[in-house]
Amino acid sequence: MSNPKNPMRSAAIAAALLAVTAGHASFWSWRNAPTPVEAEPAHIESVSYSPSGRSYDPNHSPDVPRVDLEKDMDAIAGFADGVRTYSTLGSQGQAASIAARKGLNVSLGVWLSKDKERNEQEITRAVALARTVRGITRIVVGNETLLRAELTDAELASYIRRVRAAVPKHIKVGTADVWSEMVKADQTVKASDFMGVHVLPYWEGVPADKALTWIRDRLDTVRKAHPGKPLFVGEVGWPSAGDNFHDAYATPAAQAAVVRGFAAEAEALGIAYNVVEAFDGVWKTSIEGSPGPGWGMLDADRAQKWPLTGPVPASWGDRAGAAVAIGLGFALAAFVAFRRRSTPAFALAAAVGANIIGFAVGSAVAGAYGEYLTFGALTTWGSAFLLGALMMSVAFADLVDVVRRLFTGRAPALLPRDPGALPVPEKAPMVSIHVAACREQPDVLAATLHSLNRLDYPNYEVVVLINNTEQEELVRPVEELCAALGPKFKFHWYKKISGFKAGALNAALRHTDKDAEVVAVLDADYTVSPDWLKKLVPAFADPSVGIVQAPQEHRDGHETLLKGAMAAEYRPFFDVGMQEGLTSQAFICHGTMIMLRRSAMEQVGGWSEDGICEDTELGIRILSAGYRAAYTDERLGEGLAPDNFMQFRKQRDRWVFGSTQIARAHWRKLLPGAAGLTAAQKLGYVTNWTRWWSDAVGLLAAGAAVTWTFASLVFPLHLPPVEATAAVLGALVLRSGASLLASRYASGNSWREALTGCAVGMALSTTVALAVLRGAVRKRDAFRVTAKGGKRTAGRFCAKPEAWLSAALVAASATAALVNPLGTLSLELWSILLAAMAVPNLMAVTFAIGDMLPARETRPAPLPASLPAPQGASQSQPSSSTPVAA
Repeated sequence: MSNPKNPMRSAAIAAALLAVTAGHASFWSWRNAPTPVEAEPAHIESVSYSPSGRSYDPNHSPDVPRVDLEKDMDAIAGFADGVRTYSTLGSQGQAASIAARKGLNVSLGVWLSKDKERNEQEITRAVALARTVRGITRIVVGNETLLRAELTDAELASYIRRVRAAVPKHIKVGTADVWSEMVKADQTVKASDFMGVHVLPYWEGVPADKALTWIRDRLDTVRKAHPGKPLFVGEVGWPSAGDNFHDAYATPAAQAAVVRGFAAEAEALGIAYNVVEAFDGVWKTSIEGSPGPGWGMLDADRAQKWPLTGPVPASWGDRAGAAVAIGLGFALAAFVAFRRRSTPAFALAAAVGANIIGFAVGSAVAGAYGEYLTFGALTTWGSAFLLGALMMSVAFADLVDVVRRLFTGRAPALLPRDPGALPVPEKAPMVSIHVAACREQPDVLAATLHSLNRLDYPNYEVVVLINNTEQEELVRPVEELCAALGPKFKFHWYKKISGFKAGALNAALRHTDKDAEVVAVLDADYTVSPDWLKKLVPAFADPSVGIVQAPQEHRDGHETLLKGAMAAEYRPFFDVGMQEGLTSQAFICHGTMIMLRRSAMEQVGGWSEDGICEDTELGIRILSAGYRAAYTDERLGEGLAPDNFMQFRKQRDRWVFGSTQIARAHWRKLLPGAAGLTAAQKLGYVTNWTRWWSDAVGLLAAGAAVTWTFASLVFPLHLPPVEATAAVLGALVLRSGASLLASRYASGNSWREALTGCAVGMALSTTVALAVLRGAVRKRDAFRVTAKGGKRTAGRFCAKPEAWLSAALVAASATAALVNPLGTLSLELWSILLAAMAVPNLMAVTFAIGDMLPARETRPAPLPASLPAPQGASQSQPSSSTPVAA
């Protein structure tokens, strides 16, 4: 079904896209709806002050220009009646007089610590300010000094008494500490004019809707411990962003509800209080983690986060995220729905997938929008966006391919299955079938040759070329069989030949009949249907066709569970991926069940001996020369699966390394404006290779994740963002789901076959990744023959890289879970992601252990019975060639 031109179908597709987009938009509208907050205090009594600005850090640049202090106080005066400072030295000391001139009441802070010399400077300066600045109404001597255990109760009481004696009587003097310390600080409270209590329910893991009740209970506890002493809530507040702390989640709406609710209640009860804090302190990330910068009522740029009255609107980040999510979801859905063959059902399914991707990206944008761009934030968000974008792109591409196949049926570009649709012309083109074998078992090759002898096609030859094999016991039976099968079967033996399989196939070309117009290539373990040539050779009647391909299949999947899983793993590529490649003509040629126009091969120079995936490489050159490929999804031949998991890994390693070689050799063909390939072909090849390259990125990410996890035990590293981790996890689930759907429904595997096939495919992820990385730095590699058809014996353990990596990932996952007593969601998701990364590697370890177990007796794959020599052929006919040294 081609891209729909029927107006009704087009309208139905558009309606499906709009319906999903409308649902997505409705979700974001609900999510971003203003949050009602009943409490509407007339003002905020006081706010904690640290200078604003994204670059301010009291540890490195404590001095702030006076003009900036003036702007800070102007901003505070817009919503609060007072300000609390924390030191009398530096910019904090200057702020007191500026605040007083702006009409703000000042709670002057005196920083105390173990540094007695500094303590004396603080007190001296505090006394001087108290006598000269008229706006100071309270002096807070020490801040959480008892909590930090830097002074004892008696020492702190002594400092308070000294300040009390030196400043005017109208100024109240005391300290401020967490409620649990103030309960037992008898001497300090006795020396003070007030009890300064910090009540921060967020750090206690209290949910926002229970925060006010929790605060009341703690204040009552302090009152009961020290009855009659005036109360000053020195710090109360809630962060607007950052990780959760048990059941306490940091959002602007929660911050507004807690702060406004307490301010209104304190105003009604006459409780003096101070909200922490005026401005977001970006520098606090290093000491308080991700919530540290989010405690301000204004952001670091002095902008208001939420109003004191009315509902709390969604943040600009949430609105930007909604716009990105909806826009991206619709754009992706429209792109895939109208790009090529489509139906309303496909459009609906693709739109759902596209909007899931859009939601993930939009949520990440919203989360990133609320972050301050520190080095740590840039590192975590930058790497998360890169990895998430790659993973989601690959997952979405997989999902679209599978959904298109399920909802639109066979690709219309496929060759028809009707035997009469492509009639064989009266003068059938001659076909030269090449079978190159290296150390192949004679009985396996015999099955292939017998099936070729049964071909229902009038004009063909078979060139059998044994190469790089010196054992006569592997060669002579094949030579004798070729002689018995007659003159169509040409036998050649090259004990040594360069160029791997490509060298052997080039040698076969030299022995090809001069009248052959089509060259067909068959692996030595493949048996073909009698009508293979009869069905497919007529496609070459179209002079634009340079390649005709049939899918691979395997006839020994019944022998073991592993072989059944491998056979099931191969099928979706031919039932989904190859059909998509055919539509775009970004065609992946594979070197068995393939037919090539001989003149096209000669035009582009034949098989390249520089790489180990000569089939795909030749296909790109033929397509670049202007030819096109034809493909059938009908199984017309069956081969043998690799003998064990080690051979399966070896085969996939060769394919992936070879594809990397091809990309290195032909990358210029993929550049915009480069002649030869169309834009669709370039995009298709890049998309296909990206699937494998993404595994390499995933392997590097796994290594980085393990390193980060253990390094975070020593260094104050940023936690990975929840949105980004969730997006990567979602992409893994989406890609796994697409693979399962393809295996079960597009290829018709049973659920058992589909599940085991997906498992053995996932087990190759590290193999694929290592092959890509090796191919990135190495131009050449050895051609490793995949053992098939042999009697399996217990082998060696072949998954050492996966074993080490899975052990590291499991240990990192367990560590992340164990060091998360606070139930931080970002760390929980991180632990889950590490465990998910370990799963494919653990599967590889499991299959590798299976290789080491003794082989069970199995029923061998059925082989055709030996056939008598064709009429006119002598049983003793000599081979057509003697052994030749390359």
